[in-house]
Amino acid sequence: MYDASANEVLDEGLTRLAATGPEFRGGLSNHGPMAAEALVRLGRADAVEGWLDGYLSRLDAAPAPGDRITEQTWREALGAINRVADWDRYFRDRLAEEPWRDVLARWWPRLLPGLAAAATHGVIRTSHAARSLAAAEEGGADTAGRVGELGRGLAYWAARYLELPGRGRTEGRLDLAAAVSGLPVAAGQPRPGLIFDTLKAGLADQPGFAAAVSALRGPTDVPADLAALARAFARVFLVYGRERPIALLHSVTAPVAARSVLPLLPAEVARPTYDALWQVGAALYAVYTGGTTPEPVPVGPPPSPDELADRAVASGDEHAIKLTEACLRLDAETPDPLLHHAAARAAELLG
Repeated sequence: MYDASANEVLDEGLTRLAATGPEFRGGLSNHGPMAAEALVRLGRADAVEGWLDGYLSRLDAAPAPGDRITEQTWREALGAINRVADWDRYFRDRLAEEPWRDVLARWWPRLLPGLAAAATHGVIRTSHAARSLAAAEEGGADTAGRVGELGRGLAYWAARYLELPGRGRTEGRLDLAAAVSGLPVAAGQPRPGLIFDTLKAGLADQPGFAAAVSALRGPTDVPADLAALARAFARVFLVYGRERPIALLHSVTAPVAARSVLPLLPAEVARPTYDALWQVGAALYAVYTGGTTPEPVPVGPPPSPDELADRAVASGDEHAIKLTEACLRLDAETPDPLLHHAAARAAELLG
């Protein structure tokens, strides 16, 4: 839960961002709402206004809606980025008619198979919005602006919906370390371009990818196993991420963001959420670690949480801010120097 002043800062930031589109500069994801919420969670609410002053100038205006999406037509609009404004209107209508938790519970499992949407930014943005809503309710703060942001997160997820090859279900016998080691890795450099386009192209040349994903044994405790998944990919980020940090850090931020929302969702969606996040993390590994030079995990005492938060703010980079918040969120539960090193590396590479 945030204090009253932090709630005010976040709500003001979301108001400033409400008229911006979900993408800019030809397909880059608008990180404004996610980074603002992450800064507040880091205890750096005082940095939100200044950060947004610089970031808002880069963004495009929200597109205008066209045809309505209905309960009969929504499936045909999945993955249609040109319908994102129609999706936004659809979710705005649903959220005006029903409690936001009911809308989230219905649509999370519908969208899970396409969790790779916009390089996981659909699920991450939705998760930041949902957990900020829960915090507002707990603290008695106004929720109107956050309900609108939840609708925009769901709309972006739906409009960029992307399914990856295979069933995506963990049903093997390998532990996590062995399953990661067994993933196929693309030869050479990935094609340049947006991450979700590169994933589609890179996985087309990996016939063993679906089987390698299924070789991981299923989770026994989804929150704990999602934390382990994020830690495993934080290690991947440190070992392989110097050349392609932005792509690989999403395999950390996505499971941490989604994990924070599981208490708000029906219990039966936990297992498929884990499976979908593993599949996407595996895809990022398969496509983006090839052709890189691995390096050792850093040793020695890492920076403190306060120093890491300061470094993230100083970097000004939305990805470094979000990764730092994700790593420190996990570290607060179970301290792990590796998470501190990953946050420090993001600020170093992206600042």
